Amino acid sequence: MTGPLTGLSVVEIATEISGPYATKLLADLGAEVTKIEPPGGDPLRRWGPFAGGIADPQRCGLFEYLNAGKRIADLADATEPIEQAHLLVENFAPGTLDGWGLDTDSLAKINPNLLVLRISHFGQTGPWRDRPATSLTVQAASGWVSARDPDRPPVQVGARIAEYVAGAYGALAALTSLRLPPEGHVREVDVSEFESLLSTLPYPMLMAQKMLSLGLPTNARGAPMLGVVRAADGWVGINCLTGQHWLDVCAMLGLPEFAEKQIEIMMAGPERAEFYSRAEPLIAKQTVAEIVELSQAMRIPAAPVNDGATILDSPQYASRRFFVDGGGFKSPGKPFRFTEGPVAQPDPEPDRTALPFAGLKVLDLSTFWAGAYLTCYLGAFGADIVKVESIQRPDGFRYSGAFPFEGDDWYERSGLWQATNLNKKDLTLDLTSERGLAIARRLAAQADVVVENFSPRVVEQFGLDYESLVALKPDVILVRMPGFGLQGPWRDYVGWALNFEQTAGMSAVTGYPDGPPCNPQGPADPVVGVHAGVALLAALEHRRRTGQGRLIEVAQIEVAACVTAEPVIEYSMNGAVQPREGNRRRGYLQGVYPTNEDEVWVALSLPDDGGIDHDAFDDMVAGWTRTQTPDVIVETLQAQGIPAERVITGEHMYDIPQLDERGFYEEFERPITGAHRFPGWPFRITPGPGRHHRTPAPTLGQHNEEILRGLNLSDDDVAALREERVIGERALNT
Repeated sequence: MTGPLTGLSVVEIATEISGPYATKLLADLGAEVTKIEPPGGDPLRRWGPFAGGIADPQRCGLFEYLNAGKRIADLADATEPIEQAHLLVENFAPGTLDGWGLDTDSLAKINPNLLVLRISHFGQTGPWRDRPATSLTVQAASGWVSARDPDRPPVQVGARIAEYVAGAYGALAALTSLRLPPEGHVREVDVSEFESLLSTLPYPMLMAQKMLSLGLPTNARGAPMLGVVRAADGWVGINCLTGQHWLDVCAMLGLPEFAEKQIEIMMAGPERAEFYSRAEPLIAKQTVAEIVELSQAMRIPAAPVNDGATILDSPQYASRRFFVDGGGFKSPGKPFRFTEGPVAQPDPEPDRTALPFAGLKVLDLSTFWAGAYLTCYLGAFGADIVKVESIQRPDGFRYSGAFPFEGDDWYERSGLWQATNLNKKDLTLDLTSERGLAIARRLAAQADVVVENFSPRVVEQFGLDYESLVALKPDVILVRMPGFGLQGPWRDYVGWALNFEQTAGMSAVTGYPDGPPCNPQGPADPVVGVHAGVALLAALEHRRRTGQGRLIEVAQIEVAACVTAEPVIEYSMNGAVQPREGNRRRGYLQGVYPTNEDEVWVALSLPDDGGIDHDAFDDMVAGWTRTQTPDVIVETLQAQGIPAERVITGEHMYDIPQLDERGFYEEFERPITGAHRFPGWPFRITPGPGRHHRTPAPTLGQHNEEILRGLNLSDDDVAALREERVIGERALNT
């Protein structure tokens, strides 16, 4: 197989999902992967179809999906492939490989230039390094287990999605590290699954700090409106992101009297029950397809809540031929697509001895989260990022987690925006003006990489599509991250993270078996950014060798489907829809249980040999936990080697010793908002960069003069642009 990573040799000594998914992404990009199974083989081989399936019990479609195209070898034959490898990937408990004679010193003797990627629950260092854990307890510790139903215990995100997330970060971290020059001795990359989950769902901690600073309750609970609701033939997601969306929903349903009550309804005020009692019967009379079509015609973000069966009938996935034959079952295709560009003269290599992206020039045309997350990452490790907004329409993410009562500059006060836009310079340009667009094109002509994640028609109407950019710079790499893809009947649909989670099946596997599907609540955006980063780093390596740029398309619904692979694989193998499992998982007795503190829960897991009834187990455990404090429960069980964690909420995420020990948070001082701590990246490179970020997030138009003077514009030119409102430093109409 050829691809941008052709020539990269990878050895995988990993099991289950996180490590194999990291190497699967590399194999999808052309790397040669040798999978070395531990004694007894990869346990995922024995996962098999869920209870009631009729498929061959000796086959595990999930194992085949993750390991297709890899060469399989035994541990006894590990030395030769390691000698030839650039990268070794492992995901066992810290120290496990040492017991197999593959400690760091031994690896260095076999291959002194080897890069070792280690993925573990909490990382290779810190007080929690050897803490027993399962996916459920790691989710609990990182905020992924949340109260999606106020009358029941908080519930995990289903389908083992969390393990894919750690694997994706592993692939990104490995390719980042490979850009550093060899040290002549083994370099290690330490990825924490715990930190990976925190990195993809940071807004609870940022919002808790925000509310605390305003003297408001940190545990206020709101929900996107309308959320997941029942239609005549299934579930549909209607997800208002803006006030205008809410007004349009009320108009669509013929309920204009609720138009001014969005906040009260979202925050579970007394009007909530009345609104739903009138809205739900109206929605229940229409099919999912009818509701989605009408909503999208009104530019309301709406999507079907697909499961393992209905996703195969989705017209968008079908038209894009996304699901492929895995050998008797359907599985997701690759999460990225490439269009190769012309071949130009390769650029001289910059000095990357300190930072892996030093010298890389990036034009950031992104909005909200997914694209901005990628450019924040590139900037953290040395890239020069120019983010383009306008005073007429600043990045909409600036208004998330900020409130108009904070003053005229309230759009500068969002912790969510700041956390996603560290390490950048900010330029305001009105792209609807001839002069503003001309400046954007000049910046594009100098850029190595351009990133955007708008609906497809936005950059195309400005003449900033791939064909136009290639005419300016033949070897440019354009990363496009459309919600539904650049082609297909849903190409121009509007949507955000919840829509993509619903369309891809994430919501359908999250929640209780007898309850509605539940939204994972946002991790799709940064997960898409991570996958786009993996594809971009592969494309940069290819351009380094060949001088050839390319268009990278990363459809957000396709990334979300890749990390939710199990339901569609199992349905296509045995014809049964995988049910929601609540907090349960095959092979474990586990759950989320009350403590003697109100609304404080703990999660715990035990191996299940089939000898204990799960309901009886839940009753027994809850009978004990509700008499104990959460700290006593966790300490008592952890001392016996039983994975247990408190279900963390946003206001406690800054108080975790493991994160302090590993330097996960970094503090920055910024005009207007002062000093704040922001989450970093979920890995450490040794030897490598010592910090997660370089600079605080910019204020609107903060770098206008610096950037424009870099283009040789005069004082008079800049003054004229400001007078014409092509540029500016304050948002209009706020």
